[in-house]
Amino acid sequence: MKTPQLPPLIIKKSPSAFYVYTYKNKWDPEKKRSYRASFKKVGTVTSGEKDGRIRWDDHFLAERPELRDFICERKGKDYVFTPMNEGGFTLSQTMEVKQLHAGATWALDQLVAQSPIGEALKRAFPQRRDYLKVLSVAYFIILNQDNNISRYPTFAEATRLPWGGPLHPSSIGRIFRKIKKQQIENYFSAVQEGLIEQKKKVGDDDKLTLALDSTSISSYANKLPNVERGRNKDEDNLPQINLLMLVESQSGLPIFFRIYDGNVPDVQTVRRVIADNSRLGIQNVVLVSDRGYSGTKNINDCLRSKVGFLFNMKCGVSGSLTQELIDEERLNLQDLNRRDWYTVTKKINWIYEPSPVKNQRSTRKTRETAELYWHIYFDRQIAENARQGLFERIDRVQEKIANSKALDENEQTLLEEVFEKHEQDNAVSYTVDNKKVDQQLRYKGYRVLVSDEISDAGKAWCAYQERWIVEDTFKTLKSRLGCSRNRVSDNESLTGKTFVQFLATSIAMIVRTRLRKYSEECEKNSALPMVYDGDGRVLDSLNNVMQARFCGGYYFGEIAGKRRKLFEALGVPVPDAEPEKEQDYEDEEETEF
Repeated sequence: MKTPQLPPLIIKKSPSAFYVYTYKNKWDPEKKRSYRASFKKVGTVTSGEKDGRIRWDDHFLAERPELRDFICERKGKDYVFTPMNEGGFTLSQTMEVKQLHAGATWALDQLVAQSPIGEALKRAFPQRRDYLKVLSVAYFIILNQDNNISRYPTFAEATRLPWGGPLHPSSIGRIFRKIKKQQIENYFSAVQEGLIEQKKKVGDDDKLTLALDSTSISSYANKLPNVERGRNKDEDNLPQINLLMLVESQSGLPIFFRIYDGNVPDVQTVRRVIADNSRLGIQNVVLVSDRGYSGTKNINDCLRSKVGFLFNMKCGVSGSLTQELIDEERLNLQDLNRRDWYTVTKKINWIYEPSPVKNQRSTRKTRETAELYWHIYFDRQIAENARQGLFERIDRVQEKIANSKALDENEQTLLEEVFEKHEQDNAVSYTVDNKKVDQQLRYKGYRVLVSDEISDAGKAWCAYQERWIVEDTFKTLKSRLGCSRNRVSDNESLTGKTFVQFLATSIAMIVRTRLRKYSEECEKNSALPMVYDGDGRVLDSLNNVMQARFCGGYYFGEIAGKRRKLFEALGVPVPDAEPEKEQDYEDEEETEF
């Protein structure tokens, strides 16, 4: 077979790849010498380095069809041709087998395809299969439990991934910077639509119940505009950004996040979340939040925007409606003859302005009313524990004062809150003010949930208890996936990397939810094999299921025993021995978000 002849070629380096160009020489009459001109790209060095196999562009192959019968590699200044057999492979390729860790990423692929995430990613990042790159980086975070992107190339070399082409840390940094706010919002809308569609398929027309909460992400990058000192929830004395999420309670799937300044109080963020969700068209939802987000302004904003809510109200605000309602029902709630677990529901006509105008007083004509359900609960054991705890703290303060010992910060606060100071003959003494103690304990053991949607106290309690899912989401993000630091230095990278970490957390939460449901089914059905491992250990075990790369394709070996049970527990099919076709991956330089 005759070796093909190539025109003059030159290799040019881009930030992420090496490209092959043809050129023509032209004569410069002034300098009396020739120079290279009329460059035309004809191929790419697939190794990511200057030497390696060349993938010719289609237009060049059309011009020179004889190249289709050879593998061409660049070695130094030479271009070496190796004839291919009938299957399109050289003898050395036919004998070459590469083993990849594949079981975990196979399972993650199936879970993503079964959830709204897959279609949402395709809608948000449709160009040139860019969603595959984002997904591959998310898999790296999940399986490595670390967001240090410098380790990605080593991981990708030995792992089956949605995007099998090379991605260097600098390329991943560019991917982060290319992820824009509009694409993220497209993803949010698509996930929400997918969840609603899934609920309709099973005949569930209820609204989406979204648990709302935030956490702090500490940062050493003081130049980031959102990094401020605030109430750090990890108590590590570092500046921070705050990250708020909405998590769908039933599926455990996060569907929305926002980054905001580290010094902004939680209660001030709800208005912006409501505005964002209204703009994105996220409707038919009920927001469930803890005390940090409750307040009159947030209730009014939800009513104006037609967003359902279930807020846990603060009981310690003096003179508030919450305290008034508790005082009205105190005797009923503490009546030992009651059998309905000390619960009272009050229906209140709530007055609000549908469209308030700044600096103008409202009138009756501009006001609207809504029926709100105030569910008041009393737990006698919590009240008793609070009483005993306060008495013990008072005893410690009294003992320290008697022995002239210094008080710590909390004890000093208690001294100011419930003790009376007496000065006589240059001597200082303290006595407990019993009225102040009673006031401290007056609202202990009470919880008040207010909703415009949920009229039943039992259902409201269950919906509030399910908000633990958002706390589990933050635990997964920060502890399980190692994303307690953002490891970026500019705001563009922060937005993109936070989205990829959010995506990784979403997929990890699907894994956790599937395993939890399987465990619950095992308890009901003794015939099912129990899986005791957590999600991290399950994925670690599946990651040792290998896939062989052979002749341009891939195939799994035999899978048996415990690992088959793990696939079953996740609700995904066990991969069979049928080969997967190798994809032709576009290079990073030609891909634009």
